[in-house]
Amino acid sequence: MTIYEYILEDAGLGSTCPPWINDGGYFRNSDKKLIGVHNDNNAASVPDGAVSFTTAELESRQLAIHAVTPFKKEDDEMNEIELTNSEVRTRVQTWVTSKSS
Repeated sequence: MTIYEYILEDAGLGSTCPPWINDGGYFRNSDKKLIGVHNDNNAASVPDGAVSFTTAELESRQLAIHAVTPFKKEDDEMNEIELTNSEVRTRVQTWVTSKSS
C-alpha cells in the first residue's frame, strides 16, 4: 500500500476519485487535495508525478494543515475544542494502521 495525495476528477455527473486510487477521500486540505491509498500490485496505473507520502510525511502534512486551520473535536460537554498535535499524530497513525491491515 502506498499513500497518495490527489484531486477529485470530473466524472460528468459529479466528482470521483481517480481510477488509480483504491480507497480515497481522507484528510482533505484547503486546496481540495485528498489522501488515498493505492495497492502496490499495479504500480503502472499510478501517473508520473503523483505525490506519495510515508507515514511520517503524512503526519507532517496534517500537522502543517492543523497549524493553519486547527482540527477540532467535541469535549464531554459538547464544546468544540482544538486537537493537540499528539491527537493529530494519533489520528494519522490509526488511519495508516487501518489501511495496512
